[in-house]
Amino acid sequence: MRLHGSIARIEVQADQIAKFLDIRTDIVKKLKAIGFSYVTLDLEGYRSGSMDEVL
Repeated sequence: MRLHGSIARIEVQADQIAKFLDIRTDIVKKLKAIGFSYVTLDLEGYRSGSMDEVL
């Protein structure tokens, strides 16, 4: 998970995205309970160094 202020950006391995979606409701509920306004899933999947990517 990467933190962007009040946004939680979740990164999982690309082959695990479908599995993550099965439990997304619980994860969103828990993250919002601790103060995040938005919870996102990076559809490209986890990539080492993705915070350094330039658009």
